[in-house]
Amino acid sequence: MSSETCPLVDDTFGPYAKSCRGGFDFTLLFEETILSILPLCLLLVVVPFRVSYLARRTVKVNRTVWLPLKLALYALFAVLHIALVVLWAKPEATGTKASIPNAATTIIGFLALGLLSYMEHQRTIRPSLLLELYLLLSLCFDAARLRTLWLQGYNNTLAAVSSVALAIKFCLLIVEIVWKRRFLRGEWSSQSPEATSGLFGKSLFLWLNPLLRAGFARSLSVEELLPLDKHLTSDYLYESLHQPWAERGTKSSRALLMLFFRRLKWRLLAAVPPRLGLIAFNFCQPFLIERAISFNRQPVTDSSTNVGYGLIGAYFLVYCGIAVTTGQYQHLTYRAITMARGGLISMMFDKTASIKANAADPASSLTLMSADIERITNGWQTMHEIWANVIEVSLAIYLLGRQLGGACGIPIAVAVG
Repeated sequence: MSSETCPLVDDTFGPYAKSCRGGFDFTLLFEETILSILPLCLLLVVVPFRVSYLARRTVKVNRTVWLPLKLALYALFAVLHIALVVLWAKPEATGTKASIPNAATTIIGFLALGLLSYMEHQRTIRPSLLLELYLLLSLCFDAARLRTLWLQGYNNTLAAVSSVALAIKFCLLIVEIVWKRRFLRGEWSSQSPEATSGLFGKSLFLWLNPLLRAGFARSLSVEELLPLDKHLTSDYLYESLHQPWAERGTKSSRALLMLFFRRLKWRLLAAVPPRLGLIAFNFCQPFLIERAISFNRQPVTDSSTNVGYGLIGAYFLVYCGIAVTTGQYQHLTYRAITMARGGLISMMFDKTASIKANAADPASSLTLMSADIERITNGWQTMHEIWANVIEVSLAIYLLGRQLGGACGIPIAVAVG
């Protein structure tokens, strides 16, 4: 497509830029609205509520150089986008109807994010999940938009300033993921490494690395083990479960189960999002394989080369996604199981200590605290597979139906039979 036509294509929603830039790009308007303005506006909806919540919390972090550095980077990023507003407003700039609003929205948004970063840094013990997630996603989206600007060839000054802005955003992501554990004030400095980890630390289990290095170097003692998260301690679990159980009048056969579901519902539901993500990534694989096979039959051209690079990136994202979601799903599931086991054992110890010696057989209590609890926790390991497998089987049948039509009923009948 001619260079005279591409600016007109870029000012349409697209999302594909047709044959512009090798036919492997989004339109600039799509990138500015959907990949830039929309995520920032969604975050700005949440920021006032988060700031209001943090304003009521106490300061937990000592003064460090990291906070001024964060605020300086946010201010510098806003200044760069003021320059972008000026550059987009020049007559020689070839932009879209959303170019100036996008830069202006970013200025306002990052001033608000600077305030959020200030509050998160001082009043939480871990890096901000909101800021880490937004900066990571927007960094990828901005890289795609920056590629578009450089490939256009007629907005080089804007592309250069945007490159500097992208580098500043990368630095912001780096400083936002820094752990604050060594800067915490006295009463919070004893928190577990998991509790003080951010998005990257928890997703990749980086908080376990010090323990693994120590265990590889020498035999570990009990004192060297990581401090336990307060939500996993017996005292916390006993207090959260014993009082509601004692207040219940008549106790049915399922009363204890319903109590645990009610008290641990958020811990149990925490594993649902990563399990859904695992389903999504698993079902991306057949589509990737199908596309890779059709790509292998195409002749080598500039367009097919771009598609090949895209497939490499897609495979990387899918298999990294499978690894992260599998780890988080299993971790959160076993965390809920550990809390259930700790609560049950604490309640049974309390009951055993409060009854008369001749009122019950001690062997029965030992059986409850060993075999029965083990059977309960083993059953909970696959609790999320019940609903997840229904979704997976339904999707698999649908995909088979697309490929085989009515013949997809044959493998279903074989599986059921």
